[in-house]
Amino acid sequence: MSSNKFQAGGLIHNDHLAMISIMDIPSRPGVGGKLFSALSNQGINVELIVHLVDLEEKDHIVLCVDRDDLDEALAVVERVREEVGGEAVTSDPEVASVSIFGPDFREQRGIASRMCETLGCCNINIRAISTSLSTLTCVIDARRLDEAVRALREAFTLP
Repeated sequence: MSSNKFQAGGLIHNDHLAMISIMDIPSRPGVGGKLFSALSNQGINVELIVHLVDLEEKDHIVLCVDRDDLDEALAVVERVREEVGGEAVTSDPEVASVSIFGPDFREQRGIASRMCETLGCCNINIRAISTSLSTLTCVIDARRLDEAVRALREAFTLP
């Protein structure tokens, strides 16, 4: 890993999350709307979303919710899975998110590689990655959050 530190605006984390995955959904319009509307209608806030379509045109959606909402969210997701024809729902009740953010990320190449390398060097498995224009978020095992935060503070220049 390079010794140059990247400037970041800050580091935020949440150690009270649960992750739910809905796998092998036939890819078609409206699935995301149905899923996220159903969760919202139950008052469940979705804090992170990762979506992909595989080579067989099947959708896989990973989302994180507050750990206290897991049971209710699983009931909603299972109901939607049946409606849309998904194959399986899995969950992990103890994940955390760790995010690096900053206003200048569009001009700094290597933010994602630095974050992923840093976590990898600590043998911390990344369960999901989500990005925006100014934030990079990784979902990890909640028990490894303190270690991840310490390592990222070393790898990035933070205020």
